[in-house]
Amino acid sequence: MLVSQIGSWTADMWGAVIGLFSFISSWGWMIIVFTVCLKLILSPLDFWQRKVSRESMKKQAVLQPELAKIQKKFGNNKQMLNQKTMELYKRENFNMFGSCGVMLLNMAITLFVFITLFYGLMGISQTQVLNQYNSLEEAYNANFAQVYNIEESEISSKEAELWQQAYQQASTELNEGATEEVTEEQIYSRALEIFISTDEMQQVQQAVLAIFNDKVKESWLWVDNVWRPDTNSSAFPDYQSFVSQTNFYSSEQYTKVLNERLESLPEGATDEQRNEITTEVQKSFEQKYDFVTIGVQQEYSSWNGYFILVVLSAVITYLSLTITQGGFKKKKNQEEDPANAMGAGKAMKFMRFLLPILMIIFTIGYSAAFALYIVTNSLMSMIISLISMKILETIDKKKKVTITTKNRPEYSR
Repeated sequence: MLVSQIGSWTADMWGAVIGLFSFISSWGWMIIVFTVCLKLILSPLDFWQRKVSRESMKKQAVLQPELAKIQKKFGNNKQMLNQKTMELYKRENFNMFGSCGVMLLNMAITLFVFITLFYGLMGISQTQVLNQYNSLEEAYNANFAQVYNIEESEISSKEAELWQQAYQQASTELNEGATEEVTEEQIYSRALEIFISTDEMQQVQQAVLAIFNDKVKESWLWVDNVWRPDTNSSAFPDYQSFVSQTNFYSSEQYTKVLNERLESLPEGATDEQRNEITTEVQKSFEQKYDFVTIGVQQEYSSWNGYFILVVLSAVITYLSLTITQGGFKKKKNQEEDPANAMGAGKAMKFMRFLLPILMIIFTIGYSAAFALYIVTNSLMSMIISLISMKILETIDKKKKVTITTKNRPEYSR
């Protein structure tokens, strides 16, 4: 329930922001352009944090010889050690926690954007997949009524009649001469084949498929459906995948029908009766879903993508972290990375491998739309890191960090 609520308001919030780019016809490109703009807007804060952290670490590296002298002289006197250390920091106008505030602010904003965008894009994906089905159902009903020359209010009864005939035929076919017990799933599958095999239903399915291809489908380059993962999963979901991705059994569309059926039960109905009604309602929705989308499911049963975004998300995230942490520094006589000198090197290396693995998990389990955000965000982070490093190196050449030479204290007992 909490995840659903978070997904709802974040989807509304980020949906409105991404909607500012609605002049772009493709959701995939909208998300890419939105991510680039968002990263550019946040880049000054990121640069400021890098600048402050770099200056702080370099200053501490310069102070290390003086700190070592203090440690040597007052190592056995903790009170004097702290006092002389603070005196040195004060004289040099150095605050060892000076960069923490900027870092925490940048981290808080980054986490807020990532977490809310994660839930937001998940909520948007749920809504879009549900909208896709609703559009197809609308097209199906209109064409079904036209083909069979009936009113749309008569569709349910006509479907029930055709389905009963198909189900009886399937049951008879499969049970005749069967050496093993025929399952309900086998009968259902065969009945569905018979149901859509007529010329009339083929005409309806072709019309629905045309609507999906021309008006409903949201593709991007090699990805057939951006609301599905860029993996070997089908471009259009079967019923169980649809229910899972859209959280359909919590939707108003489903609960309204279920509640109406449950309210029709006599007072004092047992849990068993209520469960039977629930099962019947779920089966009716599954049946309708297959009636509407079976042609689309068959057409788009192959891979939705080729894991390209999954691989890119891991590789670019790794490269971005490597660049950010100075992993490509190869120049001779270069100072040791102050962060490593402070004992953070191992943690950084661990994150360099952990985050790409997490990106793989995210992009495999969620929509290609979210994977596009991950890849674009990581690519922009890498580019901004390279630019920031060049700018900061230029600043360092002009402004060298040194220790105060005047009034150098004597560290005597």
